[in-house]
Amino acid sequence: MDAVIAVGLDEEDIVSQFYRLGAQYYILDVANGFNSSVEPMIRHIKSLDNTFAICGNVATNEGFAYLSDLGVDAIRVGIGNGSMCSTSIMTGVGQGIVTALEECKSEKDKSGSKSLIIADGGVTNVGDIAKALGLGADLVMMGKMFAGTKEAEGNVLKYDGTLYKAYRGSASFGVQAKHKENPNFIEGDETIVKYKGSVQNIINEIEAGLRSSFSYMGALDLVSFQKNADWVLYTLDPKLFKTKI
Repeated sequence: MDAVIAVGLDEEDIVSQFYRLGAQYYILDVANGFNSSVEPMIRHIKSLDNTFAICGNVATNEGFAYLSDLGVDAIRVGIGNGSMCSTSIMTGVGQGIVTALEECKSEKDKSGSKSLIIADGGVTNVGDIAKALGLGADLVMMGKMFAGTKEAEGNVLKYDGTLYKAYRGSASFGVQAKHKENPNFIEGDETIVKYKGSVQNIINEIEAGLRSSFSYMGALDLVSFQKNADWVLYTLDPKLFKTKI
């Protein structure tokens, strides 16, 4: 069984049941991975032979180090960056995805960690994928780019002659309502996006864009791509934006 099994806290029995069926890949799906509550489940997953544990989310070097030390194989990096995520607005918690990736990559290099970095949030086009990889991500999560495809969840809607599909955050009212009778705190938005047809069209676009990006960087693999990537930060002169009143 090659599926990734998503589990919550205190669901060791579910992990054990799927493990007996042959499942090896598990994701502990929590909002805050830098939390002592994740430790029992991570230790349980890693106590089973040949399992692969994914956990997150974190946005700092300390959070990455904590999960890496627990033996997490792949760590989701990014809090408050998704297009449908309102965590930063509703809680005041979050950090820009670029800074988060830089911190976690620095920690990974310093410690020699073997944990993979999964960039989670802030990806709206193929160029963003390339930037995330250049910043140190080993894998990139995408939501908005795949939203509206035939394979995405939800029914196709027709409005004023145009086809759409719903797109919503994992902590939105619609998602929470499936599991709770009266959701009382919302950290995700909901919207509709234009229908895009088969997801294969998006995959082809991603492949072509990344091939071109790698050629610009003179890279044949991810290691050389990250080595060749460089960043320039521009500071705008505030005088240019002075307004006379």
